[in-house]
Amino acid sequence: MTILRPVKEFFFPDVRERLYTEELMDRADVSLKKLRRTIDQFDLLNHLFSSAVSLFRRQILPDLRRDPQRVWTFWDLGAGGADIDRALVRLCRRQGLKVRFFALDIDERILPWARDKSRDYPEIEVVKGSALELSALVGRVSDRPDWVLSNHMLHHLDYSDVLKVIHEAEAVATSGYLLNDLRRSAWAYAGYTIFTGLFVHGSLAFYDGRLSIRRGFSITELENLVSAWPESQRPEIFQAAPARVVLWRHKQKEICG
Repeated sequence: MTILRPVKEFFFPDVRERLYTEELMDRADVSLKKLRRTIDQFDLLNHLFSSAVSLFRRQILPDLRRDPQRVWTFWDLGAGGADIDRALVRLCRRQGLKVRFFALDIDERILPWARDKSRDYPEIEVVKGSALELSALVGRVSDRPDWVLSNHMLHHLDYSDVLKVIHEAEAVATSGYLLNDLRRSAWAYAGYTIFTGLFVHGSLAFYDGRLSIRRGFSITELENLVSAWPESQRPEIFQAAPARVVLWRHKQKEICG
């Protein structure tokens, strides 16, 4: 049993408590080459494992279809290489919908890369901006967005900043917000370890991705975070496959009944 313990910990660590260890990609001294390779690999990893597109299709797309002539605006927080935005634009194009995405990220090392990769997407504008200061971006980035989105961004923050992001999203979004992140799961950790160990090399994705899962959340933790809010202002919090936790608020739904 002693011999097998390191193997078990490598694939199935104790995920009951959230880790706060800094990810390599968040460090100022990280290799730019590896950082950009990681951003490139997010195209594949998010396509396979993120629920961002399916959540958008289920939670937001029905509203967009009700007013297909309108230009809908989205702020995507911590957008990285903007691969999710490109996927969502392709979806909206197929639906004949008019959209404008503002891909926000605070990391200036990534912005030129994201702009280059999105050059064939006039619907996307890559902008430097902090998810913690959305109110200050109104009028500079665009008018208030219809929707605020994020994908795998919240786990980079401590709880106080997660709460601030939710407050800011509530303040600026006219329709609502959809914040999608990682749920801590030993099985998700094992699956990600095996997949990236076999198929994803030469980047930060193996180390940072495993750490990201351990920096993720449980449903209970996020529910406790907003438990003091009036019930009418709390986001709906639910799980999505594979091993995702989602904060969802639709303001217009309340108005429309």
